[in-house]
Amino acid sequence: MTLVDTGPLVALCDSHDSLHRRAVTHLQRLVGQELHICEAVLVETCFHLPHAAQRRRLRALLEEFGFGFISATSDHTFWMDVFDWLAKYANHEPDWADACLAVLSGRHPKATVWTYDREFRTIWRRLDGSTVPMAVRS
Repeated sequence: MTLVDTGPLVALCDSHDSLHRRAVTHLQRLVGQELHICEAVLVETCFHLPHAAQRRRLRALLEEFGFGFISATSDHTFWMDVFDWLAKYANHEPDWADACLAVLSGRHPKATVWTYDREFRTIWRRLDGSTVPMAVRS
């Protein structure tokens, strides 16, 4: 399972994004893998894609590549874990979506994360302290 972050989704849906070509190349490599997003990433992605055409591309992308949706919004323990993770890295000012991905990664030990955020490679860790496995090298 590959958990997809906001950056790759925005880059795929906005051809003017500086990471667009890289994201297309990475998506081609990841075809056939289980790609999943969480609600926090979807909300953040929609925020960064304010135009109707961009959101139509996002919808088409999610449908065409069969993205799965991981919902943990009703799981109180998940929320507390996310808050704990945010507190642990507070001096780096992480956002909610990054915390969700780090916590989800720990809950799904074989999961990788597709992100262009350097902090996942250098700072962020799972709640147990282990590294977050990356789906691609950027």
